[in-house]
Amino acid sequence: MRAGLEQAPRAGRRPRFCSDACKQAAWRDRLGTEEYNRRRREADELERRRHLVRGYHAELAAITARTPLPVARVLPLLRELAGASPFDERPAVRLYMKAALRWHPDKPTGDKKVFQLLQEAHHTAKLLSL
Repeated sequence: MRAGLEQAPRAGRRPRFCSDACKQAAWRDRLGTEEYNRRRREADELERRRHLVRGYHAELAAITARTPLPVARVLPLLRELAGASPFDERPAVRLYMKAALRWHPDKPTGDKKVFQLLQEAHHTAKLLSL
């Protein structure tokens, strides 16, 4: 006997969908292909951003007085945080300004720990005169 068949059905309204797959298909049909794809892209982008933020948080946690931010990581990190190309030749100050607008904690998309990492990278860049 399959699991769940020995229980009596609960009183009340019948379920509208036979399975989650059926429910998702109905939802996709109701939204339309374009809207469904747009929402899927937004969800994927949000998940990608969460993944990046977790990585930046870990990178900030690894920085101590004994293990500072590696010099080779400063400019690539500034470029990543600014959303610039890896081959962008803008000076560190310009990259910092663009990234600060993007990650400032007072902004809706900002993050305090990522901003602290950005400040650490900027401080190291200033010391190295990059």
